[in-house]
Amino acid sequence: MSPRRQSRIVAIQMLYQIQLTNAPVPVVMEQFWQSHDTSAKLRPFAVELVEGTTSHLEIIDELLQNTSKNWKLHRMPVVDLSILRCAAYEILYLSDIDTATSINEAVEIAKVYSTPDSPKFINGVLDNIQKNT
Repeated sequence: MSPRRQSRIVAIQMLYQIQLTNAPVPVVMEQFWQSHDTSAKLRPFAVELVEGTTSHLEIIDELLQNTSKNWKLHRMPVVDLSILRCAAYEILYLSDIDTATSINEAVEIAKVYSTPDSPKFINGVLDNIQKNT
């Protein structure tokens, strides 16, 4: 597994924890680093994803709400929401990453960490974002 995918997984795990606990980002990060044996080389990209996603959360959530047909954000599984938020941040704000790569990575992560229906759902929402941005 590529280091970038590993960093994305770490970021999604932290975003998941932030959503569930409503704890401040620095607290979640510190606790995560203390409780997980994570390679130092994975941290910079994971931190960029978490800090970027959370700092643009209102914009990202509004976009997700507008592009996810018949789904309210509070009804989405938290894992899927965390994956979508992270990928949406990449699509919107990280111009050095190809949009197709961001979508593919999100779908592949969903295949491992979410329900059997989630990859298709995540692909559809992110594809809508790609078309509308």
